[in-house]
Amino acid sequence: MQPLQPDAIKMLVVHCSDTPDDRALRAIDIQRMHLGFGWDGIGYHYVIGRDGRCEAGRPEYWQGAHVRGINNQSLGVCLIGRNKFTREQMHQLELLLRDWTARYPHARVLGHRDATDTDKTCPNFDAVAWWQTRNFTRVTPVTGSVAMLSQPDDKSDLETEILFGETLEVLDQRNGYLKVRLTTDGYEGWIQAKAVTSVESGKVMNHCLISAPSVIVNAAPDVKSHCLMKLSLGAQIGIEDQQNEWVTIALPSGGTGYLPAYACAKASPTHDFVSVAENLVGCAYHFGGRTHEGLDCSALLQLSLQAAGIACPRNTGDQQIWAAGRGITVDTNKLQRGDLLFWPGHVAICQSAEMMLHANAHHHAVASEGIVPALRRLADATGGVATTIRLVSD
Repeated sequence: MQPLQPDAIKMLVVHCSDTPDDRALRAIDIQRMHLGFGWDGIGYHYVIGRDGRCEAGRPEYWQGAHVRGINNQSLGVCLIGRNKFTREQMHQLELLLRDWTARYPHARVLGHRDATDTDKTCPNFDAVAWWQTRNFTRVTPVTGSVAMLSQPDDKSDLETEILFGETLEVLDQRNGYLKVRLTTDGYEGWIQAKAVTSVESGKVMNHCLISAPSVIVNAAPDVKSHCLMKLSLGAQIGIEDQQNEWVTIALPSGGTGYLPAYACAKASPTHDFVSVAENLVGCAYHFGGRTHEGLDCSALLQLSLQAAGIACPRNTGDQQIWAAGRGITVDTNKLQRGDLLFWPGHVAICQSAEMMLHANAHHHAVASEGIVPALRRLADATGGVATTIRLVSD
């Protein structure tokens, strides 16, 4: 086998196995077939089965054997089947091509029939036209949450986390990553291209937020069924149907999932955002985190306010400026439930005149503690005196 240099890759070629659609072949079957041709092994770099499972073939650093004459400048992926490819296959194909196009930005997507002068009709659909229909300007996570990083490198710092259902605007792509802007709060950073899928435009559903700290999405309306993913407070879902205590939601793969109706709610000013925050007591502190698995002080405030239909920025400094613009400054001796306490780089939520709630590194968790001792400790830790702001209703 000959090495394939990344800079040489100019084409990303879609194939089909041209086998009956009811034959659920795997990569190992294609391997045996190609060995029978006298080849060195499977000619494709990836094979996508009928169930959407994506299996590796040849490593990307080796030339494939999939289109005569251009193997030295292309990667190849094969869809199992002939004519009717499944939604799961097409979803996985999009994720793979999104990853490839981000890592090989000078390569174009095309079908086998478009890659060279041939009588073949493979992959038996217009791959170029299909790829052009994908909306690359707006994407959404395919899992419960996705890390947004400061740089297109998996070792770079965590900026924030994107929740299921949130929409991102694509600004740039590099090294397998997309530079994006989160429409929820305008936050910008880098995410893995393979972690998101195109937003389906024009589909109208009953949109709700996850109002519970966390919830399991099941494969069937049965608590014993397979767990598809975990969603956290603030995740956005599209409800397609409700039967008794279960709601059906759309999944990015085109399938459906089921979760308990109690965990879903419309954002409403009737919600006590402090109670929402109190439900997260005990969750781990994680700088940059924004899920039930771990979150920081500003995420706690942002997610809690969101449940009450109030949108606020992501970072503490921006939150203080935002709060000052829609509230009044109050004395720390006259605090009440819902008041916000700001220190340089930190924020807490008053539960009462005596107690406050915050995600913090001192407790390594979301914790409730007395305001008076916290005022002294945090003034020393942050180098600043607390500013207290009371939000005023419009």
